[in-house]
Amino acid sequence: MSPSEHTNSTVPSRTHPAARRPGRLRVRVDAGPVIDVALDTSAAVTFGRSRAAQVVISDQSVSKVHFSLRAVDGGVELEDLGSKNGTWVGERRVRRMTLLPGDRLWAGEVCLQLIDVDHVDVEVAPAHEWGLLHGHSVVMRELFATLAKLASAPADVLIQGEPGTGKELAARSIHRASARSEGPFVVLDCAALPLSLADPLLFGFCRSAFPDADADRAGVFEQANGGTLLIDDIDRLAPELQSKLLRVLEQRRVCRLGQPDHVRDLDVRVIAISRRDLASEVRAKRLREELLLCIAHASVRLPALRERDQDMFMLAQRILSELAAADQPCMSLADDAMALMGAYDWPGNVRELDHTIRRSALACRDRVIRSEDLEFGAPRSWAHKLNLDGPTRDYDTLHEAVDRLYLPRVLAECKTISAGARQLGITRDRLRGKLRALGLWGDSESVRP
Repeated sequence: MSPSEHTNSTVPSRTHPAARRPGRLRVRVDAGPVIDVALDTSAAVTFGRSRAAQVVISDQSVSKVHFSLRAVDGGVELEDLGSKNGTWVGERRVRRMTLLPGDRLWAGEVCLQLIDVDHVDVEVAPAHEWGLLHGHSVVMRELFATLAKLASAPADVLIQGEPGTGKELAARSIHRASARSEGPFVVLDCAALPLSLADPLLFGFCRSAFPDADADRAGVFEQANGGTLLIDDIDRLAPELQSKLLRVLEQRRVCRLGQPDHVRDLDVRVIAISRRDLASEVRAKRLREELLLCIAHASVRLPALRERDQDMFMLAQRILSELAAADQPCMSLADDAMALMGAYDWPGNVRELDHTIRRSALACRDRVIRSEDLEFGAPRSWAHKLNLDGPTRDYDTLHEAVDRLYLPRVLAECKTISAGARQLGITRDRLRGKLRALGLWGDSESVRP
């Protein structure tokens, strides 16, 4: 783990309650000794051949950074990191799945076994929301407690997370909860920053600094003085600009174009956000290591929706409540819609969930959102693949294919709930919940035909 990454304390404070989550696991590589690995929700633990991985596996069949393990709701998530020889569980090459103690996986020709998972007490916020963020899960309430501490501290912050996880909402929430809340909140979008206009936008200019400069203009750093500057997609910043940005961040001083002798001191907090793993960007030499160290005085990672799946239906209901408050009819989710939502992996995360629910609310009948009303933004889940197997896309047949037919078929092949859950990449409790919602789970703990 990089020294710049923020590590959450496992000692509960006196002002916040404690909760338990996976915090340490024991793994065995081939026939070697058992290795203890600490898990932190702010970062995954990487395994690979390179010293850049936190757990080094010295075998040529293993990629430099092969796979990662991360604590999530319901267990430990395995994710392949684009390895050459793949990560395998049983006969399946997997991209991502939830592991249980006793599971074995193969990285190239190396066998690893998850021996055990220990839980730790972590500090969590008492409320189910913080600023503009919402969540009941332990991973989110732990995040809320961390963000509250960061808001009261003067340090710059790096926020990482997949698209749609709410990185800008987290940044705005930090600003609102900080002593700078009355100051400006300025956004610099590096992805939309043209190289030819970068200097005047970043540093400002005085009149006549260049032919089109007809007035004095402050750059984004000056505009954010006394407040917060959000640097969005910092990994997209051109290499030519990274050195200039680093100099300003280190010196907290800026000169407008055309005024090289007029130095302006800055009082600004910087929050940088990125959808990419910036440590990987540094290893690929696309981002300067000095810049990462400069912006990551504290670092947090926002969890993907699949890592906090118990929040999914709470968030969906919140969206429906917002629609009802906007004078739209009250709506509800049918059981088959919830089953299909639970089977989807939500690559667009909370943003995709929001768009899906709002779009479905317009299409549904009788104020009930059913499975046939759901249209997902990216057809990447097995639920969508099954949708294409039949002669029609109507979910009068899709519902039967995905849930009533597919789930019993998986369990018939796997024999047990545990094996079926591993096959689907979900927890046993989540699989039982799906079966109960469809009336496929009996008191005898067997799947009904």
